[in-house]
Amino acid sequence: MKRLLLTASIAALMLSACAPKSEAPSEGAAAGETAGAEAVVASENAPLPVDLGSPIFEEETEDYTIRAVVDSRIAAFQSALAEDLMTSAKGQLEAFKADAIRDGAAAREQAAATGQESWFRPYSMEIRFTQSAQEGDVIGIEQFTMVDTAGAHPNYILTGLVHERSDEYPVSLDTVVTDMAGYGASLKKHLIEAKSERAYDDAARANVPAEVEEILGSDADAASKFGTNFTLAPSTEAGKFGGITVLFSPYDAGPYAEGSYEITIPASELSGKLTPAWEARFGGEPNLPAEDVQQ
Repeated sequence: MKRLLLTASIAALMLSACAPKSEAPSEGAAAGETAGAEAVVASENAPLPVDLGSPIFEEETEDYTIRAVVDSRIAAFQSALAEDLMTSAKGQLEAFKADAIRDGAAAREQAAATGQESWFRPYSMEIRFTQSAQEGDVIGIEQFTMVDTAGAHPNYILTGLVHERSDEYPVSLDTVVTDMAGYGASLKKHLIEAKSERAYDDAARANVPAEVEEILGSDADAASKFGTNFTLAPSTEAGKFGGITVLFSPYDAGPYAEGSYEITIPASELSGKLTPAWEARFGGEPNLPAEDVQQ
């Protein structure tokens, strides 16, 4: 089954992670070491401890650590979807692994030739898929992709996915939402509220509306450029979704230090903005985990 997955640029993630080219290695990393030490590899899709119970893939060597995890609830919803997510993640991890092996070997060769300590630190990458909500034949998924190339800080990207059992491709926003401008206006309103909560003083708080307007643009642009990265929120009403959650990765809506945002537009605000096929799927209020509740 073909699926449109992992759309975030891994190259951009690595660039944002600011890999150093001149730092000393950790203690014990000798110049001229041979690249590609024996990998410690978990069996494909081996289970995590029973309290997690999720399919996992993991490898670790002196040059890299790579890991993919698929929420067991996704596998319970549709095993083929879980398998596709894992396969796609492993493809991205293999490409990252090749970069780590190449850079580690180059750094050791340089250190051996110059007599200086190697700048290389082990790279790491993790891709995790977590169910955000599920009702009937529809599931919402949040994908977390983290890359650390031992720079100033790691970086991560949040990606939203919505799947129906009957379709091999993710659900697009225009399948769900018909009033894009109204949807974009709601998105901007809730992002302003969330950013205002994180503002460090009154002056910064007063500037938030203008900042959001500059970043997201018009209501229609906010929907088409940012609102398409969405998943679904659980509801207080059985059998319904409580809203649409739009995901903003670091740098999307502010500096890295500001972090990421998960902005949920409640079902009550989506009423009248949805396509006929999806209007009846929403109701109640968002039933978000305590740490995700918007202030």
